[in-house]
Amino acid sequence: MAKILVVDDDLDIVYMVSAIMEKNGYEVTTASDGYEALKLIKTYVPDLMIVDLTMPEIDGWRLSMKVRQDERCKDIPIIVLSGLLTDEESKPEPNEPYDFLMAKPFDILKLANKVKE
Repeated sequence: MAKILVVDDDLDIVYMVSAIMEKNGYEVTTASDGYEALKLIKTYVPDLMIVDLTMPEIDGWRLSMKVRQDERCKDIPIIVLSGLLTDEESKPEPNEPYDFLMAKPFDILKLANKVKE
């Protein structure tokens, strides 16, 4: 069973994403901010991360950078969700620390399909 780490400070988003991913057969662990996520990945290495871009303290960009610097986690695919994006979904610019961007509000079925990829 593939493991997904969902990191978002919006508990409604965490609940919704977790419920759909678990329904699709994934093991889901959650963190409410970047600090909690960094503590988790010291002992828990997920197969994929879904991360909010805008969070207090450690935002999704900085969290992704720190994950990429960890030798055990550097190849984990990271999907970033953000209310700041104008495109519904896109590939990041080269050298960005994540693999895919999806605008909030998002279509949960599109996110589930992206996770399957």
